[in-house]
Amino acid sequence: MKRNDLIFIGATLLVGLLALFGFRLAERLSATGNVFAQVYYKDELILMIDLDTKSYTLYETAYKDLVNVDYAAEGTFYVPGTTTLEPADDDRGIMGVKLLVADGKISVVYQESPKDLCEYQAPTDSALSPLVCLPNELVVMIKTDMDEGDFVPDVVME
Repeated sequence: MKRNDLIFIGATLLVGLLALFGFRLAERLSATGNVFAQVYYKDELILMIDLDTKSYTLYETAYKDLVNVDYAAEGTFYVPGTTTLEPADDDRGIMGVKLLVADGKISVVYQESPKDLCEYQAPTDSALSPLVCLPNELVVMIKTDMDEGDFVPDVVME
């Protein structure tokens, strides 16, 4: 490798690291202190969860009856999944993708898909790292720049 190649690679890495830290800094500066998870199924917002209080907003959609929030107080939510057709591997026997909110972060703890890659994603509380489970057509976006009053008005509050 020539000296110019090494300089180019080093400069590219430096610019990439500065951009990463810049994005993280911008996220922290625009944060309101509240962290929300928006759960989308088949490109439709079905659920919003406050990651600090575990309170939630269930949206009026065609999938509303497939969302189970009976265990929301302990941070467990069951949402629909395209390939997850069996009950979660817990004693409750509830169908769907199992999401867990703990320590201010959200994670996928159970789902069925080829290779079960969705479960291997690290818990997140950052808008820069959403949870994406494409086989189940499920995306969890994190919002750090919203207030409690920014929710979509067509909702059923619980």
